[in-house]
Parts: sequence; C-alpha cells; structure tokens
Amino acid sequence: MSLVSRLRSIFAENQIMIVLIALVAGLLFPTVFRPIAPFGAYLLVLIFFTSSLRLSLNELLAYAKDWKMAALAAFFMLVFMPIAMWIPPRVFAEDWALPFLIVGAMPTGMTIALIAEYFGGKTTLALVITAVTSLLAPFTIPLVFKYTVGQDVPIPVLQMFTELLLTIVVPFGVAMLVQRRIPTFVKKHDHAWSQISILAFGILIAGIVADTTQGSTVTLGWDEVGILFVMLAYIGGLVWLAYRMAWWRTAGEKATIALCMIYMNNTLALFIGNKYFPTQNVVPRLVILLMIVNVLLPPLKWFAKRASTPAGATPFKKPILP
Repeated sequence: MSLVSRLRSIFAENQIMIVLIALVAGLLFPTVFRPIAPFGAYLLVLIFFTSSLRLSLNELLAYAKDWKMAALAAFFMLVFMPIAMWIPPRVFAEDWALPFLIVGAMPTGMTIALIAEYFGGKTTLALVITAVTSLLAPFTIPLVFKYTVGQDVPIPVLQMFTELLLTIVVPFGVAMLVQRRIPTFVKKHDHAWSQISILAFGILIAGIVADTTQGSTVTLGWDEVGILFVMLAYIGGLVWLAYRMAWWRTAGEKATIALCMIYMNNTLALFIGNKYFPTQNVVPRLVILLMIVNVLLPPLKWFAKRASTPAGATPFKKPILP
C-alpha cells in the first residue's frame, strides 16, 4: 500500500483526528485559515448533502417517532449537562466556569452525521437528536445563562431556524431525491461522499477557530491543567450516564445518544463566547475545552464496540477501500 493510500485509510478510520488537527491548525495559523470562515455555510451544506446521501429515510422517520427518547436526550443535553458542567468549576476554578457552561449548553453539532457511524452509532438517530436539540436551543440557552450567571444571552431564533433549514433540511431533501433517482451511482461512490465530507469538515473547523481566536491567548498553569484533567474524568462520567439513560435501546443507539451529548455545536459555542463575553477572554478557553472533550470520543468508540460485540465474538472490520 502506498503512503498516500495508507494515510487516507488512517484518516478515514480515525475521523476524530481531523477535528483535532483542524482545531490546532486554526489556532496556530489563523491568517491562513481565517479567509475560509465566510464560506462556512456553504461547507455545512456540502457536508450535509454528501452525508445524507448515505442515510435511510425510513430509518430516520422511525427514530423521529420515539418522542420519549428525543425528549430525554434534549433535557439531558440542554438543561442537565450545562448545569452539571458549570457547578464544579464554579466552586473550584471560577475562571473556567463560564467556558464550561457555554460548552455544556450547546446543542448537538450539525456535523454529527460524519462521525456517528464511525463510533458504532446510528447516523439517522444522530440527525434526529441534532434537529431536536437545535430547535430547542434558542429557548433553553437564554434560560440556562439567566439562572446561572445572571446574564441575558439572546439567541437569534429566526436566524438559527433559517440556518437549520438551509444547512440541514434542504441538503437532506435534495440528497434523498438524488438517492432515489440514481441509487446505483450513489452507492458506487459511497466512499467518495465520506471523503468529501471529512475534508470539508476539517476545513470548516479550522476556519471557525482561526476567525474567533486570532489575537487571543490563554496561559495554563499546572493547577489549571490538573483541574481540566479532573473535569475530563467528570464529563466522562456524564457521558456514561447518558449512555445508560436510554436502557430500552440497543448498544449502537445508546452509543449514539452518548456521542450526541458530548459532540457540541462548536460554531455556536465560539459565537456566543465571542459575542456576549468578549471581556472575559473565554474563546481561547473554549477552544481548549473543545479539544479536551474530543479526547473522550475514542474511548467512547471502544466502549460502544465492546458493548455491541457478543462475548467471544470477533468484531467485524470493514475492508480498506483503495
């Protein structure tokens, strides 16, 4: 296997590396990636279109009918998670309380479709949770911030709904139409759709980080590093709780719910930190937190694979495509 093919297969099977590399690249080279930021909406449309080409409409509708699961996931993510993530640093590390609150209050990231399958989850279920939490977030975020830090954080509801329609609903509808008209072509190039989505995702993250962090810095002391490690373990416990709360679902579906709880909307988090808390210098801390939260994703994949594999069975590995 050539070096290029080997690298391609590594990145295809470890998509979280794209997130981490993009975060670091945007942080270290803001002048290079900042011009990409204005094209973020177009990249999101491309990501959702290519990702939706690989989805099943019937499966999506079936998950959408389970209102109990959707309500439980929305409450856990939009109400319980932000408060649970805010209280410990509010007591022991006040400078980090606001960044943790911002990250915890976010809905599921709109690019969840890219990594749900990789983590042993269900992409269609992930999209349902994304839609539900994104629709409710404009109402829950102001309430959470009002009753925790006492500051109004008005979310542009109409703008957010419009973006949700243009970046998720429309690309999904077009993809379903294309999938129905030329199914053979869509299936034949399935690997290409995945590669395009991953590349666009990395470029999008790098552009967002570069646009929101240029000129901002933060210095970490050893005490803060220790606090972050403790909080990482604490958030890991919350993820485990999210996995267990949907006890009536399969291992793959529970893994999807847990993944959605920690795969926050990076774009919205950076937007809120930059717009409503500019004097607190929270954006660099938000970038650090987003990187730290992503560290939990590989262990989640391992746990989900182990939970879904019967005792004594050998996990199935997908063949590496040329």
